[in-house]
Formats: sequence, structure tokens, C-alpha cells
Amino acid sequence: MTISITMGAIMSATMGGTEVTPDLQARLEAAEARIAELSAQQDADWMTEQRSEQIRGLVQDVLSDADTRASLQGDGATSGYNDGFYMQSADGKWSMKINGLFQERFNVGSGRHSANGTHQGAGENDTGGVNYTTVFGFETTRAALNFSGTLAGDIFYNARLNWSPYNSGTASGVQGRNGSGISDSPLEWAYGGFSLNDNMKLQMGRQKFDVQRSFMVNAEDQMTIERAGTTYYWMTSNITNGVKLTYDNNNLRGNVMFSNGAGAGDNANDAGAATASYTNNNHGWAVSGRAEMLFQGDWSQFDHIGSKRGEAMGVMGGFGAAYVKNSQRGGAANNEVENNWLITADVSIHNDGWSLSASGTYGQNRNAAATNNENSFGFQVLGGYWLNDTDQAYAQWQWLYPGTGAGTAANDNISSRANILSLGLNHHMGGNVKLSVDWNWCFSDGTTAATTGNTAGYGYTGWWASQGATTTGSQWLLRTQLQVAF
Repeated sequence: MTISITMGAIMSATMGGTEVTPDLQARLEAAEARIAELSAQQDADWMTEQRSEQIRGLVQDVLSDADTRASLQGDGATSGYNDGFYMQSADGKWSMKINGLFQERFNVGSGRHSANGTHQGAGENDTGGVNYTTVFGFETTRAALNFSGTLAGDIFYNARLNWSPYNSGTASGVQGRNGSGISDSPLEWAYGGFSLNDNMKLQMGRQKFDVQRSFMVNAEDQMTIERAGTTYYWMTSNITNGVKLTYDNNNLRGNVMFSNGAGAGDNANDAGAATASYTNNNHGWAVSGRAEMLFQGDWSQFDHIGSKRGEAMGVMGGFGAAYVKNSQRGGAANNEVENNWLITADVSIHNDGWSLSASGTYGQNRNAAATNNENSFGFQVLGGYWLNDTDQAYAQWQWLYPGTGAGTAANDNISSRANILSLGLNHHMGGNVKLSVDWNWCFSDGTTAATTGNTAGYGYTGWWASQGATTTGSQWLLRTQLQVAF
């Protein structure tokens, strides 16, 4: 408006031939100054808008780079690492996660037995009719790959391959009964399922007995180098084929399963492989289950044995049971166990810097050939404490009274209690790498048979299988392990 008036005044004065007065000259100069000011402001606004566009482009570039980097870590990405290497569709309905486990051990074991007894390995020293035997060596205890994920959103799957001398697929070595060599069938488990509702799922295939917590938690999530022998003694520390219904809510979860039973390998006449056909099911059928109550904390705290550094208080209790009915196929040779049942209970407490767990199990075998009951009872106590941010110490005591009777040799080579103390240390090196060492002492005779001889999977513990009933004194075992898990 000011520019228009000023220009009008100038034009009127010029056209009218009127001389420019000092007042008009002052007004003209003021108008020119205002024009210059407005022009400079317009140029500044244009520069500001251009600068804003440049900043917007820079921000977009930064956000795009952040999204690209997040694809290696965060949720919602199509590939990357998050507790395992994963790939998934953009909507998350199709996915695969790959986890791996490597355990390399160096074990040293020593014990004594009668001069005429069986033994394993070299290094014998005859002293007064008693042989002292020491064995040592390296072994790749586990080299496993696990594949899990979802299909079309609601369908899930889980499969593991485990190359181990104790996951043998031969007729005499299923699940490590003899520890005779690398498996010709490394399949450990493979199952799939779907959600029935927000709390219930149904799954079918080759899977664990979810009865004892110490067996349910995977090997890579144990606090000790290996599960206790009193865990492996029971027939539910095994893999079977069946259908399982699970339930999970905020404070209660559980499962019930109908299956073939303890699986091939519970006696020398079983067929053997993890992929054996249904015609090799000598156990007939089994029913098993477990219920857990969360009293404090979060369920995720109990996906592993022992607390993590900085973890809040968590308390959980569990109860499990199983019953196996043997079909008694194949004549008297397969009548090792007609009926087999057990019950178990446990409690676990996790807190920042320490953890404590305890369990007890009672079971009974009824032998068809000798018509006698064999009653067994065992328990274990495990405590852990973080010394600093990287080192965790633990102590475990396990005790087992195996039932004996006039049954077959496969059950009656157990002649005494197992009473074992273990002391260990875990050094966490970062990146899911852990270096561990523990020392184990069995105070009683009949060490290895009492902790191993009646079950699959005992070879993982490191105790000698062949000492058995001929052992006449205590034994000790020193284990070291490098574990890499991803």
C-alpha cells in the first residue's frame, strides 16, 4: 500500500509539472528504503524455504539409513538377528529363525573297581587287587541346528538336528545308550502345530516329554555343563512321538500329551532310529503332563536354568506325571517293563545375582517277567551366584535311590545309591559364548549305573557306562566345556 501511494504521488507531481518539494523528497527516499527492505525480506524467505527443503531431504536420508540398520536387530524387520538369525515376510506371517549350538568338552574321569571287574580305557594301576582307572579326552558333545517359525500366521514349527556321539540312531545306541558314535539319524525333534485360541495350542510330531523342568529347558540354557544324572535316569528324559495340548496364561501354564511312550532305545530290542516307523513302537502308549504356577516374576525368566545378571525376583513351582503302558510285543525279550509311572515336583527361585532350584521324583516300574515292583526315588538341589558381571559359580547335589528287583539285567545292574556333589564356574565371554569347568564327586559305589544305566541320554553326563555293578569305590569327574550358542 505504501509503495502504491508513494508511486502515485511521484507520478502526480511529475505529470503536473510540480517541483519536487523537500517533504516529497523525504517521502520518496522513505519509500525506496521500504522497497529495499521488503525485497531483502522476500529473498530471505526464499532462502529459508530452500534451506528447509534441504533439511527435509537430509532427515529423510538419515531415517532411511536408520531403517536399514534396524533390519539387523529390531522387531518388524524382514531379516536380521534377534535371539537367532531370522527371515520373515513384511506382515510377519511367514518366518524362519535359525539357532545353533556347539559344545566342545575335555573330560577327565577316575574311579576304582575290582581287579576282575570290567573297565573302560587305559591307565590301570593294580594295587592290592584293585584297579584305578583314569580316562581323559576331547569330544564334540553337541553340534546342533534348530529351525523354528510360523506359516501363514497361526501355524508354527520347530525342528532340531543334533550331531552327537550320544544321539545315535543305531539299534543299540538310541539317544546315547552306548555312546557308540555319531548318529546316522541326527534328528532330535520335529513337530508342528497351531493355535486353538489365545491360550491353547495343539502340536504333533517328535518332541520332548514336558514333565521334568530340568529336561524341558534346552541344553544351551542350562546353568551346569550338563543336566544331572538324576534327570536322565527317568524315562521322561527322552524324545517321543505324539500329540500335545498346551495351555498358557499370565500365571498358569501346562500341557498334556498322548504318545508312543519313552521311545525306541529303552531296551536293546527296540528298533532304534529317531525316524522309526510306528510298527517299532514296543511301548504301546503313554500319557504325560505338567502344570506350572508363576508366583512372582515373568515366564521368560524360566526359559533358562538360573538367573541372569540384573534380573528381578521370580518364583515358579511345577508338578508333572507320566504313565507308560508297554505293548509287550516281540515275546519275552521285550517284556522288560510292563507298567512304568512317575510323579515329580520342583520349585525355582530367580533373583539378581543368585538362584536356587530343587526337584524330587518318585517312580515305579512293574516288570512283566518277574511280576515285581521296582520303586525309585531321586532329588537334586542346584544353586548359582554371580561373582561379577562375567563369572557365575554354581553347586549341585543329586541323590538317587534306584529300585532293584528280580527283573532283567537291563534294570538290575543298579546296585546302590548315587550321591553326587558338583562344583562349577561359568565364564561368560559375550556373544553367547561361555567357558565352563566343574568337578564332580560321587561318594557311593555303583556310580555310573545308578545315574545312567536305566535311561537314554546318560552319555551326556560324562560318567562311565561300563563301570556298573563292579565299582567298589567312589569316582570323580572333571569336565571343561566351551559353548557357543546363537
